[in-house]
Order: sequence, then C-alpha cells, then structure tokens
Amino acid sequence: MGKKEILLIRHGQGDHNRLFAENRTEEALALRDPALNDIGIQQAENLGVKLKEQLRKFDLELIITSPMRRTLMTTDHVFGKETSYPVIVSSIPTEMGHGECDYGSKKSQISKDFPHRDFSLIESEKWWTDLETQEHLEQRVEDFKQFLNSRPESRIAVVSHGRFLTELVGIGKFCAFGNCDCKQYTLSKDGTLTDSGGIFIRVDNLWEKWQKS
Repeated sequence: MGKKEILLIRHGQGDHNRLFAENRTEEALALRDPALNDIGIQQAENLGVKLKEQLRKFDLELIITSPMRRTLMTTDHVFGKETSYPVIVSSIPTEMGHGECDYGSKKSQISKDFPHRDFSLIESEKWWTDLETQEHLEQRVEDFKQFLNSRPESRIAVVSHGRFLTELVGIGKFCAFGNCDCKQYTLSKDGTLTDSGGIFIRVDNLWEKWQKS
C-alpha cells in the first residue's frame, strides 16, 4: 500500500473551549463530554460548505471520528448524517484525557444518541483513559498511524481533537488546530506525516486572537 492522503479536522467549538478561552479552566474541565454549542454548529456547517467543492477533487473514501459527542456532531454537520462513504467510530483518535471534558459517554449511551454511526470498533463501555500520560498519548498516535496504514482506503478524513492532532502531526505546541480547522497531510508507509500543501480551511476567526491571548 502506498502513501495515503489524510484530511485532519478538529471538532467545532464546545462550551469547554469557550470557557478555556475565558481562562475559566476549572469550569471547562468539569463539563462532561460537551456537545457543540451554537458557534460550533455554525463552524461545522461553514466547513461543510467550503469543503464540499474540495471533496469532488479529493475523492474521499472513508471518515473516521472519535466517539466524543463534539466530534460526532461535527461529523454530522460537516458531512451530513447520510454520506456516500462509510463513517466509522474509533477511540484511538480521542482527546488526551485530563478532565471531564475529555472523558466520553459510555458506549451504550453514545451509540444510542448517534444510531446512524458504526460503533463496532468500540469494544467496552468505558473506552477512554482517565488522567492520560504523555507517553500513553504518544503510543495512541503511533497506534493510529498503524491503523490508518492498515486500511484499504487511501483518502481518509479524520475528525478528532486539538491535542491529539497536534501530537499526530508532530508540531511542538499544545494545540495547533483551530476549531473546525481542516488540513491535508500525506501519510507514508513508515508513519511519517507531512503537510501535503493541499486543502487547508479555517473557519474559526477567533483562533489567532485566542492563541495570542
């Protein structure tokens, strides 16, 4: 199997993101599996509009989303609940667990809330890791690269989280993705991810301001 083209998409804004931006960290961390707020829904819909034309050229074959409520909602609002390509849910690209906002809902509950998605890869009710270490996150990143390379599809979209995606692409900062950022990368057989210079869409107009604050 040769190189793969991967679209990396961060979820839209949830209330925990807003609270973090307002330096209300304890409140943000206490929100369990937060949904997209109204701004996040609009961001995802805006990305869907901008991405639609690009997808005609990208020839997408598969979407992979984490089981968090905010990524599942982002997938729905960007691509629609019914798509012409399969959508699978994987716990590997979930966010680094360091608070309630990064701990998911049990499989029985989240699969009931999103019955149109395939949760067959989620093997247990509690699929997230509490107080995840950096070493554990790095191992998940390697596991995910292997998972992507094991897939028969060569053009894949991944709907994930800021910290995980930043670690995945090897950028030396805490989070290099704005809400609903969409960036195209090339994945080699050896697991190297490089910026393809292809699709890049940013819909979060406040991202740069928040990064400087």
